[in-house]
Amino acid sequence: MQQQGETSDRDLVAETLQGRVAAFEVLVQRYQGLVFKFLFHFTGHRGDAEDVTQETFLTLYRKLPQYDPARPLKAWLLTMARHLAISLHRRQAPAPIDPNIIGDLVRDVVAGPEAELLERDDVRIVQEALHHLEDEFREVLVMRYLLDMPLQKVAEALGIPEGTVKSRVFHARNQLREALLSRQNRQAQMAGEG
Repeated sequence: MQQQGETSDRDLVAETLQGRVAAFEVLVQRYQGLVFKFLFHFTGHRGDAEDVTQETFLTLYRKLPQYDPARPLKAWLLTMARHLAISLHRRQAPAPIDPNIIGDLVRDVVAGPEAELLERDDVRIVQEALHHLEDEFREVLVMRYLLDMPLQKVAEALGIPEGTVKSRVFHARNQLREALLSRQNRQAQMAGEG
């Protein structure tokens, strides 16, 4: 959020385009934490998040002449970060998701005693379920629940209507819930047979 007396993103972009490197440094300082947090939750891996954060700002610098000042820079930057993370994801096998972020998501997606069991259970189950979601579903869960972004901001960042975000969140939650509960039921059946 911009403080009173703080230079606007639009002005910083204009100054950067005029060759003032210090203006770009202010933009990096302003958004680096947000971009890293988004990418860390999206990729689930600190090293990947750091690499893609750096790549995002290099890409921003190169593409700054294409920036449309009528759009929020934050949304454009997160869209750029998302595309770069998806490209990375396609180039490599899925990295494990940090176990610290799993509990909150499980509580939001699966209610009741099942959530408590899953939290205590192997975090790998949740990681696998998240990694098996399509990118478009995983990214809305990350943005909505792990980054706690309002639906409108998720829509802006992804460049899609808010109704589409709501639909993707709904479907992603259902797919994740089904995958988690199905796995839990299979384990319970196997334990009962043994």
